[in-house]
Amino acid sequence: MRPTLLLAAFAAALAITGSATAAGNPFGVTVVRFSPGSTPAQMRGAVTAAGGVVVDDLSAIGALAVVPASSGFDSRVASKPLVTGLFTDTLFASDRRDDLRDDGHGYGPPADRNDVDFDPWHALFQWDDDRMNVQSAWRRTTGDRSIAVAVLDSGVDADHRELHGIVDKKLGGNFIPCDDLRALFGLGLIDRKGLRDCRDGDFEGHGTWVASRIAGALNGFASNGVAPGVRIGSYKVLAAGLGGLSSWMLSGLIAACSDPRIDVVNMSIEGYVDPSDEASVQDFLLFTDAVDYCLRHGVPVFAAAGNEHVRVDRVAMTIDGRHLEDVGQVSTGAQGIAMTPPGSDSLDFSDLRGGLLVPGGVPGVTMVSATANAIGAAPASVPLRWSSHVGARDQLAYYSNYGSRVDISAPGGARAYELPAWDGGPGDILAGTWGSFGALVKNGLICQDPNESAANNAACFTARGDAYGWLQGTSMSTPNVAGVAALVLSARPQLVGQPAALVRRLTDTASHAPANFMGPSDPFNVAPALNGIPCATGFCHLDQTHAIGFAAAYGAGLVDAAAAVGR
Repeated sequence: MRPTLLLAAFAAALAITGSATAAGNPFGVTVVRFSPGSTPAQMRGAVTAAGGVVVDDLSAIGALAVVPASSGFDSRVASKPLVTGLFTDTLFASDRRDDLRDDGHGYGPPADRNDVDFDPWHALFQWDDDRMNVQSAWRRTTGDRSIAVAVLDSGVDADHRELHGIVDKKLGGNFIPCDDLRALFGLGLIDRKGLRDCRDGDFEGHGTWVASRIAGALNGFASNGVAPGVRIGSYKVLAAGLGGLSSWMLSGLIAACSDPRIDVVNMSIEGYVDPSDEASVQDFLLFTDAVDYCLRHGVPVFAAAGNEHVRVDRVAMTIDGRHLEDVGQVSTGAQGIAMTPPGSDSLDFSDLRGGLLVPGGVPGVTMVSATANAIGAAPASVPLRWSSHVGARDQLAYYSNYGSRVDISAPGGARAYELPAWDGGPGDILAGTWGSFGALVKNGLICQDPNESAANNAACFTARGDAYGWLQGTSMSTPNVAGVAALVLSARPQLVGQPAALVRRLTDTASHAPANFMGPSDPFNVAPALNGIPCATGFCHLDQTHAIGFAAAYGAGLVDAAAAVGR
């Protein structure tokens, strides 16, 4: 198994669906680890003396990300007394596939609907608020401006009408070391390596959507956030169409948790690393150190459970001599083989067995699974139907990972029939009451891909000059929980800086009302998909007779904003 990274949402043009194979590290970045007690100056001195250039400062967790400037760097730096190890950084690559290809309807680019008036349509557009009892929580607070949530993602469009004045430009920044990489490689070479997004801002749309779900404005448009009164800090750690190095994500995470103004971190990102690969192991340990750093600084980290519909177990394991509890490891059995990657045209399975989930499976991270609106009634032409379960709400979404490592669940949206596109067919859409609605970037990759902006996918459109759309994924469920956490901190300031107590408040008050009927992927069903593509391997369809249990689907339950905020 090779490392993979996905933005944990799909039908969103960006790395948002099934597994994307690692593209390798195109920049030659090496992570150098140092012994405890080494000062930042000592670390930089050792790297410089060995002929390296520091491109990301991870000294808070005893490491630096370095580009070797001359041959023989590895052996020279390894000989330094302070250096305890080094490994090649990993580029976790984006995969710009969505999970329903254009089927000939020719929807074209996003329409500009300047006559749209969203206010009367709140129930249609934001069913997820109702499932979390958000408006009841607003009777006490819509969020306090003293609370800030860091969004580690593809950037945020601070000028979007839903986020204007909400994104605090004094927080965060761009953690892709563009200036250093340009100086080292030249702009032309960087472009050929795929790093075309070195600018501030969001040129994908994913980070903007996530930010709007947390704190989008209460302005009459039905795209308000869960906590519209709080602030957003944008920490750009992913490049549009490329993905990101571990060091970019770690640099952003450390910076967010070092800032006393940040209270919550949201990471709508998923990746899998191989515990038998030394570089992958070191990546996981670096994330572990970074999360520990955040928790010591009083900042909780919320991350996506992932979209491969595999079981992620909560295990204790020893990694490179370190004993860790609460590690999220993909099942080593049949439930560790992913449902056909939702963004694939083929029906090939993805074997993730034994992989470690990053960052959701890192000890100390609160891992969030995704739920659907309801099971819609499929026409007779759809061979897989929910029959007696039609109308059932808050099902584990058909794509969402599950298992004992899940801490809590929240709405993430799903297609109308709660089936993958190849088994749902026409009408199995995201638009309307099925996907989760939020702000997008008009010129971002999500909205510029005609297939992505189709009504059966993100359905991106513009209204009064700004873009909006429906997405689905654990990218969408994670900011729902982060938003509720921000509401709780606003109403209960004594929990600020107390991540364990905050998470306990969320889990203790989570709803136990849902009853899950969604099963795992079916290894035995080799029937062709509805679209006619054969399934020779199994793992292409869902088991609709053996439901995943409550705790594995929802963790502590479905997040409840009103109960968590309390009176």
